[in-house]
This record gives sequence, C-alpha cells and structure tokens, in this order.
Amino acid sequence: MVKNYRFSLLTAGFVLLCSSVQAEDLSADPWTQPNPTENVVKVQQVGPVIYGAQPYQPTYEGGASNVWNTKMPEFTGEMTTWNDGQGQKVNAPEVNMHNILSITEHLRRMGYKIPTSFEEKVKAAPEAVRVRIKQAMSDMASASDPFSKSAQFARKTLEQETGMTFDNVIGNSLDLLSSK
Repeated sequence: MVKNYRFSLLTAGFVLLCSSVQAEDLSADPWTQPNPTENVVKVQQVGPVIYGAQPYQPTYEGGASNVWNTKMPEFTGEMTTWNDGQGQKVNAPEVNMHNILSITEHLRRMGYKIPTSFEEKVKAAPEAVRVRIKQAMSDMASASDPFSKSAQFARKTLEQETGMTFDNVIGNSLDLLSSK
C-alpha cells in the first residue's frame, strides 16, 4: 500500500511536470533569418564554467584563516541561474554529480562535518531510485484498486500521446544525472 502511494505521488508529480511544459512556436522556414520586428527572445550564450565558477569571489578580512576565503571548487557544465528570471547574472553551477561532490568537499574545507559515506550515497542514488521506481511501477501495473487503475490509464495515455515510455523518460533522466 505504501509503495502504491509513493508511486502515485511520483506519477502525479511527473504528470504535473509534463503538463507545465510549453513548446515555443516554430518558424515555418527554419532557414530564414528572423524578422527583427517579431518578438525574438534573447538567449544569453554561456561558456563552460571556469575555476571558481562565480563571476568573482570576494575576499574577506582575516586572509587564509577566514573560512569564507576558501577557494571555490572547480565546477563542470554550464553556469545557470537559480530560477527562471530573465536578465540576471548566471552565477549558479549546473547540478550534476561532479558539482555535488565538489561542493561537498568545499563545505568540508569550510568546516562542515560531512561524513565521508555521503559521497557513496550520492553516487549510488540514481541507481537506487531506478530500482525503487521500477518496483513501484511493477506493483502499480499488477494492482487492481481504483487509484492504481487510474494511474495505469494515465501512464498508457501519456505513453501513447508522447511516443515515449515511462521507463525511457525515467531511465534516461537518471542516466544523465549520474553521467557527469
């Protein structure tokens, strides 16, 4: 029962996530230059993250003995923002495995007491989630209660409409999460 409840929450969250996605209008001829009078969205091109990952790192009084002067880790990926606000500085590192582990080590250097077992848990998380999701999906597929039947219908409908299986979407997402 608990597994079905968890899967139901996961399914509801996935459906809400998918329903909030909007596609941009595509040009009839993608090879033409955009008309400057049309509403053109400006996209800020961002290069790879460089050492320090922040536009600048301030220096605080106390020199090397001040933990706030600890150098930022070397992040990988693209710089981003914390939300969907337009026109703000991109100052946040991409969320990926390498960056999570880098910031963990940085926090240790700043004095946080983070157990060394944390890294293994972070590395194992995508596969552990994959196993739990597959088990929940299997349990849901064989359940006959009304809520599970509704979730089965929603899953089948979503897969038919998009042409993508739940396994494909979830599996690829978890592969991407653990790839960097």
